[in-house]
Amino acid sequence: MAEQIRRVAVWSGWLRLVHWAIAGATLVLMATGWLVAETPSVADAAADVHYLAASLLLFGLAVRLFLGFFGSGAERFEHMLPTGSEWDAIKGSALFYLTFGRAPRPNWFAHNPLWKPLYLVLLLALAASALSGWLMGDVPILGPLYLPGVHVWLAGLIGVLVLAHVYSVALQDAKGQTADISAMLNGHRYFSVDRNAPAKPEIPQVSIRLDDIRRD
Repeated sequence: MAEQIRRVAVWSGWLRLVHWAIAGATLVLMATGWLVAETPSVADAAADVHYLAASLLLFGLAVRLFLGFFGSGAERFEHMLPTGSEWDAIKGSALFYLTFGRAPRPNWFAHNPLWKPLYLVLLLALAASALSGWLMGDVPILGPLYLPGVHVWLAGLIGVLVLAHVYSVALQDAKGQTADISAMLNGHRYFSVDRNAPAKPEIPQVSIRLDDIRRD
């Protein structure tokens, strides 16, 4: 056959652990934060769970920070910055999402080029939310900032990014063949290799260095 499917390790065990720790903590924090604000009858119990989830979030962020600077391959922050060869894929990804998967889906190796800067924004928003939540109990006003208001605003931003992330991953998995969702469970994605493909593909491609694959 001209086409070959290859199963390639993309996400390390530590990166997957951090992803699910941050994801789980974020969902619990959003749910318990709403309960604390809107349901006085369970506010105290929800607050206790909220603080436990915050501890898990801080653990996830600390490990992600370490991996970002000292990890390898896709773990490092330098791989979350779009490169010049990825701008066509960024535009193609945006069109793919806006057309609900009707437009061609660009290819990439690890991080979706369009989501690379958004992942960094999400991590920064989570860190800022944790900091504002920690400070506002003793210092509700910091300079011109009303920290409870900042905390709520950051929670809203995080919620929007989480919903967009879930939508994009589900659409990628439904329309593509790379198993994006299961890849965050087992660490592997699938890539189609056409042995008779022309030198210049018809859809935007992301260049992948062999060194990046070897480091993963």
